[in-house]
Amino acid sequence: MYETILSPVNYGGLQLKNRIIFAPTTFGLSDEEYLAEMERLAKGRKSGLTFAPEAGTQRLRDVINKNVTWDEIEKTCTIAFNAGYTSVKLYFMMGLPTETMEDIEGIAETAQKVVDLYYSNPRHAKGRGVQVTISCACFVPKPHTPFQFVPMDTAETLQAKQKHLLESVHSRKIKVNYHDSTTSFLEGVFAKGDRRLAPVIVEAYKRGCYFDGWEECFKYDTWMQTFADLGIDPAFYCQRPIALDEVTPWSHMDYGITHEYLVREYNKALAAQTTPPCNRACNACGANHLLGGPCFDYSQNLV
Repeated sequence: MYETILSPVNYGGLQLKNRIIFAPTTFGLSDEEYLAEMERLAKGRKSGLTFAPEAGTQRLRDVINKNVTWDEIEKTCTIAFNAGYTSVKLYFMMGLPTETMEDIEGIAETAQKVVDLYYSNPRHAKGRGVQVTISCACFVPKPHTPFQFVPMDTAETLQAKQKHLLESVHSRKIKVNYHDSTTSFLEGVFAKGDRRLAPVIVEAYKRGCYFDGWEECFKYDTWMQTFADLGIDPAFYCQRPIALDEVTPWSHMDYGITHEYLVREYNKALAAQTTPPCNRACNACGANHLLGGPCFDYSQNLV
């Protein structure tokens, strides 16, 4: 069994940077190369097709600069269904900035549209049903990104959204998985924490907090008690907005991207305005200073 990971962004020709993380820009496949790859995979053993729309509505995908449209998702799934695939996994983030319950409903609607697309395709695998799995991770704002300024959703808000998602799914062909909001909360705390958290980590370790990535070893209550005993409010680090001019524990770090660029992208995100990929136009993020010149040769066709 294996899982084929495909991205409709790659199909469009580029792996675009979004506002959640800063990932390097890579080049995808041409239409002909993509079709050839699908035909090759169709001859082998198939388990499932996986890609990440990240958000349930186009508005929210624009907010996070995830340049993926339903048309691209539809095109990718159609090719996969033609090739004999019957299982699709969709990755989403929950708790994204400006997210509403309508966006949560959009996750369920996207999955349902994939189900409907399968059964409306005359070339789908005969005698076999489709299985669409929704996998939702809790969004954790990270330093060095345009969303470092936003607060993380509270556990109560995330749990309400998870419940609403389950209530929005009306097909047995759709399965929903989501991450535990408590582990995401701790991730958010340490992602934007400062040196005052060092004693917390040491003390929590002494109290048996290790191998936290394993559910059976995760001791959330022990972590919370450790914070309380050391006089630290964990919510201060991840569940409050950060002012655009606030000095943060990572402000002294120089990794090429300027603070002004992050602020500019943050404001564009709130207006649901997208930014083109770096190989199409320079967005003046500041990274070219690390390279000593332009990141790309714009005299060439890089798309």
